[in-house]
Amino acid sequence: MPDTMSVPGEAPARRSATAGLVRPLVAPANPGVRLAEIAHEAKLNLRGDLSDPGFGAAVSGAIGLDLPARPGIAAADGVAALWLGPTEWLVVGGADREADLAARLQGALAGRHAAITNVTDNWTVIALAGPKALDVLAKGCPLDLHPRAFPAGSVVQSMVCQADVILHRTDDADGAPRLRIYVRRSFAQYLWDWLADAGLEYGVGEAG
Repeated sequence: MPDTMSVPGEAPARRSATAGLVRPLVAPANPGVRLAEIAHEAKLNLRGDLSDPGFGAAVSGAIGLDLPARPGIAAADGVAALWLGPTEWLVVGGADREADLAARLQGALAGRHAAITNVTDNWTVIALAGPKALDVLAKGCPLDLHPRAFPAGSVVQSMVCQADVILHRTDDADGAPRLRIYVRRSFAQYLWDWLADAGLEYGVGEAG
């Protein structure tokens, strides 16, 4: 269970949310779609009020970035904050950094009206890339995924084939589509299989 306003202890042994796939990916020479799991990345749900200047300053001092005040992402020194709502963010960092990030935030926000919840083991991340990545996603997502409506840097909460997700579009330097799909662990295998099936007509390989 996630810990609210607490510093997690030593994490138990973890396994990949998509471990033991029934059908491993067999990449063609030039796959149109690439998939990979980004496992064990630190994820903290942060709630607070940016209208309280002390809240924003405390967070900035703890993790070195200013929380975004509108849909999008702020990032610095390997830590990022994804805007989920006017008073909610998902703070993400490298693998196994949740204890450090939670401790810093808890110390900075002690006594303030804020909540920190460790959701590292509640969510996993599926990387989706390749020239046909958006075509695959469009098969099960109701959003307008055209760059004019969903450009690189966008963060939205939506659904992909009945699974609740957070979509973060990153794109490669050359503009090739790339997304990070945050999905609850209980739906991770289902969504992985759905994406692999949806991408069969384009060829599916491992994301780099």
